[in-house]
Amino acid sequence: MIKYFTTVLLILVSSTLIAEELVLSYRGDAFSMEGGELLYTEYHRLTLKDGKPLTRETRYQTSDTEEFAKKQNQYSDNPATPDFNLTDTRYGYSEEVTYDNGKWRVSYSEPEESDKGTLGKPDYTPVIDAGFDEFVRSVWPKLLDEETVRFSFAVPSRLEWVNFRLIPLEREDGKLTVEMRLSSRLLSWLLDPVKLTYDEETQRLLTYRGLTNIRNKDGEGIKAEIRYTYPD
Repeated sequence: MIKYFTTVLLILVSSTLIAEELVLSYRGDAFSMEGGELLYTEYHRLTLKDGKPLTRETRYQTSDTEEFAKKQNQYSDNPATPDFNLTDTRYGYSEEVTYDNGKWRVSYSEPEESDKGTLGKPDYTPVIDAGFDEFVRSVWPKLLDEETVRFSFAVPSRLEWVNFRLIPLEREDGKLTVEMRLSSRLLSWLLDPVKLTYDEETQRLLTYRGLTNIRNKDGEGIKAEIRYTYPD
């Protein structure tokens, strides 16, 4: 009898643990900003626990459904700064950020160059890779109040933080559009602004327009409009 109740208890506990985790799968189709052709598709698999991100796997496929890159995110207590690694098999490019012993360690590698190091103290709130989504949600009330927010974004290929401003542009038809610009107004011309549109109710990203984390054969970042679709 004791063995029976122990087994039942273990089943109940296991069921409870499973129930705490939720997997959200969605996709993003990246289109050329000039001709509108489909460049690639992102397939996201985000695991949440108690409503907080736990892991994320992103697979990248060409328009011919050939997988060419993969990215892994591992979230910690601060969801805005997950560890991540990205590998693009087409051009032999990879980059990584991990947190170890109180330091962010970064590295990147490509056929003719590679480097690694540690990130210093950021000037503003630190944001890493897909943690940007979580950062946006954390400052959502400020954005709705039309307040500009500054943050420091990790760029592995430069082994440093780059400071940005997140600027609310408009609220229309239940959507919030924001713009991401370099923090320094003197240097903002070096990088075209990135525009992002979110659903106000769900706070989910709907479209992304600007420089992406995917490179072309010359090692330059691809500019695209990424349209995201989610399950009902």
